[in-house]
Amino acid sequence: MKNVFRINRLLEAGQYRLEEVFPDIGAYGILRTVFAEAEEIDRVIAHTRVFVVDRPREMFVDNDDGSITIGLAHLRSTSDEFLYLDIIHELCHVKQHLQGRNLYDRSKAYVDRETEIEAYQITVQEARRIGLDDETISNYLCVAWITPEEHKRLVLRLDVSA
Repeated sequence: MKNVFRINRLLEAGQYRLEEVFPDIGAYGILRTVFAEAEEIDRVIAHTRVFVVDRPREMFVDNDDGSITIGLAHLRSTSDEFLYLDIIHELCHVKQHLQGRNLYDRSKAYVDRETEIEAYQITVQEARRIGLDDETISNYLCVAWITPEEHKRLVLRLDVSA
């Protein structure tokens, strides 16, 4: 069964509200796992700014203000499932930012940062819930900024069969 996630892929570069990019975000049940209360979910949805940029970027959270940046090509070409998982992952980082945590601790490798492990654990849980198999999840976890050895370490840590 194919999951359908409403994503506004026709946006141009600019600043948007979260719901302008992901219109159904308030209905994502996984947000109750990420955030403590419905009021916190509502606040994050209302106040998180999203920047769509025409640069070769995927998706990330700004450690200074908690905004989310999405590369235009990523928004236009990535599968619905992967974009959905990306926004869940980044909202985990928004939560961590609100807790005052450093999202980009350069003293550890990307795949060893607790903030990344926590965000990926929730993302993998949600990937399984929407019906993705471990091969697809492993492909999702294979990002351009990690080495093949780091990818192996990440999938092992997240109990994903490569």
